[in-house]
Amino acid sequence: MRRSSRQWFGALAGAAALMWASSYSFGGAFEVLQQGARASGQAEAFAAQADDPSAIWYNPAGLTQLKGTNISGGGYLVLPDYHFHGTQGDSSMHQYSFLPHVYAESDFGLEKFRFGLGINNVFGLRESWGQTGPLETLMTRGHLYTINMEPTVAYQITDGLSVGVGMNIYYATLDLEHSQVLGAPPTPRGYLRLHGDDYALGASPGVMWKIDEHNTVAAFYHSAFKLDMDLQASIEARGIPAIGPSPAKAAINIPQIAGFGYAFRPISPWKIEADVVWSNWHSLQQIVIRSPNPVFNNGVITTRYHDSWSFRLGTQYDLTDHWTVRGGYAYGNSAVPASTFSPLVPDSNYHIFSVGIGYKTPTWYIDAAYLYIFRETRNISNSINSPFVDGSWHTDMMGFMVTAGIKL
Repeated sequence: MRRSSRQWFGALAGAAALMWASSYSFGGAFEVLQQGARASGQAEAFAAQADDPSAIWYNPAGLTQLKGTNISGGGYLVLPDYHFHGTQGDSSMHQYSFLPHVYAESDFGLEKFRFGLGINNVFGLRESWGQTGPLETLMTRGHLYTINMEPTVAYQITDGLSVGVGMNIYYATLDLEHSQVLGAPPTPRGYLRLHGDDYALGASPGVMWKIDEHNTVAAFYHSAFKLDMDLQASIEARGIPAIGPSPAKAAINIPQIAGFGYAFRPISPWKIEADVVWSNWHSLQQIVIRSPNPVFNNGVITTRYHDSWSFRLGTQYDLTDHWTVRGGYAYGNSAVPASTFSPLVPDSNYHIFSVGIGYKTPTWYIDAAYLYIFRETRNISNSINSPFVDGSWHTDMMGFMVTAGIKL
């Protein structure tokens, strides 16, 4: 029953995400922040605005601001630039990313209610450091993607107060690979691979209070969930019989996230918003591999992550009835301590600078955003993965997002 359900969820997620490709951009640890162009143009400071269908993720209470039926979709293209200058050698990685998103919502003829469905990727990573170099025994290739399918309902309690909640149906796949020393030379090195999937459930409530025409406050919450990955583990090497594939299990704790937003409109066409977001990454301390095969049993990926905070400031100005411009800045601290730093999640404090533009008519709209994501240089030594990760790590990214929508 569990396997057939997982296959059903996997098929649905795959059909909705045919264009998912390559590596993912993340915030703290492997959280994907960017889920809509209107929000991304304001550096994700959007919880107290949340006035398009992407409110399904950012704050479902915001759906009560919409009228009729609204459908939107788009994608996020990321061009990352990773460089590692290490004591054991240098490595670099340049992989593009494309992550689509789709949202739909309607009142179905009910005055106070809104109903919606969103599909996006909210936690993900993909690394490919190559099969040679200083990192090969730690990570040659790895990916995790977590697709969120979110049926949502929102209710307008009063003219100024709204609430909403989404049920999160997550489907995730994991694939990790690194080289494995099997014996003294001339014994060839093998390649250890773990791959599998799982699904999980969560909830995302939100509230929005429009105090008056100038001031709005809002809050949202994404519940924690656990991925109990059903894996296949194997080691392959030239000239040596393969070990496995063998069944294995691994539990990955995904953190709860909570945020608060305040939006101020000094004049009608101008909005300024500030958001604070907390991600409880402390819940992920290690990943333990369990398997009936003793070769793979009790393998441990030590993380010891700590909580991260994101501070976001964004603005939007309506130039005309059709044209809108946006801008923003966000700062977030790293969730990955130096003591467990790994090429799988080469995290560091980040700065996001964004600009955006939008065009709308009574029946359709399109929004675009450009983001420059700068990650502070990390100088690593005395990690549990030393000496392989010792050195300086530099990362920056450029992101382009477009979201288009129709109003029915």
